[in-house]
Amino acid sequence: MRRRAILAGLPAVLGVGALRRPALAQGAFPDRPLRLVVGFAPGGPTDLLARVAARSMSAALGASVVVENRPGASGGVAAGLVARAPADGYTLLANVVADIVTPVIEPAAREPLLKALAPVALVGTAPNVLVLHPSLGASSVAEVVEIARRRPGTVSYGSAGIGTVSHLSGVLLSAVSGAEMLHVPYNGTAAAQTDLLTGRVSMMFDNLDNGLSNARAGRLRAVAVTGRERWFAAPEVPTVAEAGFPGSEMLSVFGVMAPAGTPAPLLERLAAGLVDASRTEATREALRRISIEPASLGPAEYGRTLAAETARWERLAADGRLGEAAGRRAP
Repeated sequence: MRRRAILAGLPAVLGVGALRRPALAQGAFPDRPLRLVVGFAPGGPTDLLARVAARSMSAALGASVVVENRPGASGGVAAGLVARAPADGYTLLANVVADIVTPVIEPAAREPLLKALAPVALVGTAPNVLVLHPSLGASSVAEVVEIARRRPGTVSYGSAGIGTVSHLSGVLLSAVSGAEMLHVPYNGTAAAQTDLLTGRVSMMFDNLDNGLSNARAGRLRAVAVTGRERWFAAPEVPTVAEAGFPGSEMLSVFGVMAPAGTPAPLLERLAAGLVDASRTEATREALRRISIEPASLGPAEYGRTLAAETARWERLAADGRLGEAAGRRAP
């Protein structure tokens, strides 16, 4: 109900396709609606963030911004659609960590992010929260690790898909702790959350809003957040480092990208609209309501951030940490 209320308060124009005219030949930019493509189903954190960004961009740029959901392949369907779109500034991607990592995991299937797409701006970041089903019999990260070491492969964690933050947080914890945990990827967050609540999977690195709500209702146990600091809205939950496993910190990254080859003046114009909007109290409050910490990096800075994250996951892949990325597919 809360997510539906948030969605109702963050309207976006739907159902309008991007036109294929070169932007620079049309004078002032933008002179028609823009399209912001989301690689996940409506109602998830990326979708909610995109709707905040769309509303902010529309106000800043003076043009409608369409939100279009194209779920599939851990964001790959949306990323491919935007990469193939005209480089005219009118088709954009609401990008997430999966867009960085999936080409590292599956290089034959996905072109590297920074070759296919151009950074526009970083809009926000957020940690996830590790929540456990009571049937696991653990109440801390250390107890999870102990069970996983004692019974390798029996502690399962659900994720929104391969390469998503909910998957990669588990990869990092396994790498740091040496405990073997079974990854069960789903096609989106909601399906993984449903099976976690029924106990079909043992745990999940869930988004803050959903995970903390279920923990406070007594359905799950929240044992750690994956950020470097405790989350302001849940100061009672320790970080993974405080729980004894430094080096497994992981943030969701929510940004906007355009097709590679988009002219720099258009990228700067789009970035200015996003960055200016992200500094307003109304936008910052809207982001915090969906448990996202506002950020405001333009094309160059965001590009450096993406390059550093790509290098991080390439190192883990070279060490064999992503070799079992697929895990066991959810039924």
